[in-house]
Amino acid sequence: MTGPRLLIPTGLDVAAVRASRIDGEVRKLSGATMGTGWSLAFAAAPSLPTSTVNTALEDVFALVIRQMSGWQPGSDLSRFNASAPGWCDIPPEFAFVLDRALEIAELTGGAYDPALGAEVDAAGFGPGTLDTPRAGPGWRSVGRDAKSGRVLQPGGVTLDLSSIAKGYAVDLCAGRLRALGVASFLMEIGGEFVGQGVKPDAQPWWVQLDLSDMAPAPDEPPQTDVALVNLAVATSGDFVRRSDGASHLFDGRTRRPVAGPLSGVAVMHANAIEADAWATALFALGLEDGMAMAEAQQLAAVFAVREASGARTSLSSGAKAMLG
Repeated sequence: MTGPRLLIPTGLDVAAVRASRIDGEVRKLSGATMGTGWSLAFAAAPSLPTSTVNTALEDVFALVIRQMSGWQPGSDLSRFNASAPGWCDIPPEFAFVLDRALEIAELTGGAYDPALGAEVDAAGFGPGTLDTPRAGPGWRSVGRDAKSGRVLQPGGVTLDLSSIAKGYAVDLCAGRLRALGVASFLMEIGGEFVGQGVKPDAQPWWVQLDLSDMAPAPDEPPQTDVALVNLAVATSGDFVRRSDGASHLFDGRTRRPVAGPLSGVAVMHANAIEADAWATALFALGLEDGMAMAEAQQLAAVFAVREASGARTSLSSGAKAMLG
């Protein structure tokens, strides 16, 4: 193939998409948060101050860090991890993210496990707050009382929500932008994106997938571009962060870093929290089981595998339906 592969969302409300277009410049903001970078490109009415947009996003970052950061000793998550056995009160946003993480853990048979904080920390990818590296209990030991909103710390559980909290933060940012009347934007935190509407030139917000440290195989497209029109995308790859040759991505079933030919997975979804968590979960499952899960959950997913001739991609049915 000579040209890029284009993935375009299906079922769009064409009239609503056209209505999102606004004459004016594309404004840009960026900064650092949650141990990574963030960026926003948006078009809005001139009457909306850029400073108002920036403040709204900073409020979201502060909320997610305050509740779900494993790197902040005073966060709700850190207090839970350090607490003695018993029931703990947690804020509703934390509870929402944890519940979804536990649901995906159940669906994947534990390949995705939000209670791998101890193993991640011991491997050098965590905050390094544990005095003694240890293998902690898995997700099944975490109890939830939906009526009271409390969560059970059985003793020794170390939650790590880094595979889902950034996606949730992106969704919260998108919600704040919509509340401010911004109908055209591309919001990103640490490589997790959500796009809405179209740019002033009527073009979609395009994002190129980065799924391998190898060049594409000869018969593969040179790149895959996704039109983020009312859509989110997240990726997981083992070539981004490594320690002593091991990936930062873990398989909850073995509680060890994932190893194999799979180099990256991308998931496109209406919500960034789903794209973020499922990209990690599908990577942990591997190509065969991950593809089967993508089909079962009707996920639009792209898998990249290392072969001798280069990186080769496989698309789920949901992703194939997006081919433009």
